[in-house]
Amino acid sequence: MRNYLLTIIWTMLFVVIVEMIFPVSELKKYLKLVLGFIVLVVIASPLITLISSQEWIQGTPPSEYITFYQKQFEDGEYIPYQEEKKKQEESVKQVYQEQIEKQLTALLEAQLPVSVESLSSEVTLKGSHMSIQEVKIEVIPYTSESFITIGNKNESVVLNQEYLENEIKKCIKDFYNVDNANIYIIVQDS
Repeated sequence: MRNYLLTIIWTMLFVVIVEMIFPVSELKKYLKLVLGFIVLVVIASPLITLISSQEWIQGTPPSEYITFYQKQFEDGEYIPYQEEKKKQEESVKQVYQEQIEKQLTALLEAQLPVSVESLSSEVTLKGSHMSIQEVKIEVIPYTSESFITIGNKNESVVLNQEYLENEIKKCIKDFYNVDNANIYIIVQDS
């Protein structure tokens, strides 16, 4: 920093002396222009040095990358790109699948009189799009028989297994757009 300031001071003194030596003439304006450029270059020299350096333009030299990856490969820590991509896709798929299963369980138990005993799903990843391919559900209805009173009559209404399966399929299809053929339901006796 001290050298930089000394360089600026000496440049300014040089400019002042040169302007004093030359007489007033038509060339004076050109002389001031040249001296101004000299002062500008001296003031901007640290910036010029930084810009012209290879490290600033290119970042880390390629030789450092090569030694880094050679060391990983020699130590057995190197993971090829496709393997790493596959691991990441599998973990994203697993998290998505777990979230879908939690949401489906909550949805079915909230909208239908059932308790979800087990639920599994098959999820596929195509590009950046996840889709549910298959859902397997095992449910237990809360009650298999309930009574409805209309006027003076008591009628027994049996919760039909086929009706319950259709309602579950409708609920899943409306929410997740899964084909009915890919929804497998087991209704246990309570």
